[in-house]
Amino acid sequence: MTAPSPHRPPLLTRTAIVLLALLGSASASAATAHYFDGSTRRAITLDTHWVAVITPPASASGLQARSPQSAAPLVILQRANQPTARAAYSQTTPVYREGDSPAGRLMALPGGVLVKLDPSWSDDQARAWAAGKGLSVAQRLNTTGNWYLLASAPGNAALELANQLHASGEVLSASPNWWKQTQPR
Repeated sequence: MTAPSPHRPPLLTRTAIVLLALLGSASASAATAHYFDGSTRRAITLDTHWVAVITPPASASGLQARSPQSAAPLVILQRANQPTARAAYSQTTPVYREGDSPAGRLMALPGGVLVKLDPSWSDDQARAWAAGKGLSVAQRLNTTGNWYLLASAPGNAALELANQLHASGEVLSASPNWWKQTQPR
């Protein structure tokens, strides 16, 4: 048996180095982003295997049975490598995973940003603030606190707007209006 060369590491060491380099480049190439859930920063990872086809509520009524009170857009996940079957009024948006694990729950951005405003603000003040920012209120939420759903385009535009509003300090909370994968019971 010959002794290993002093200038060349053993095969096992070289293999381990190559594997570590590949793993490092794979995780570095995964697009990570974040959003805020209240004051908590939440990591998300772009999942390039999926896309979300977002159909606005008014357009989705003929596609599947829906409650007349349902104002939520229809979200359908499709494999990214397959042609998307969508109507002209639908949009294709990226899909993220919660956290940085490939097992994280799938999430999509159908549009809209949830904001919590100063509790002393009236509805008129909240709407005036939004209008002053060039934003429109889609809905005042019937919940405790001064919560509103602001209109935004689907996809990363909603994520960027939520993060900008959070960073501005003008709102108590700003988070994208996420669609999240759930398991049937």
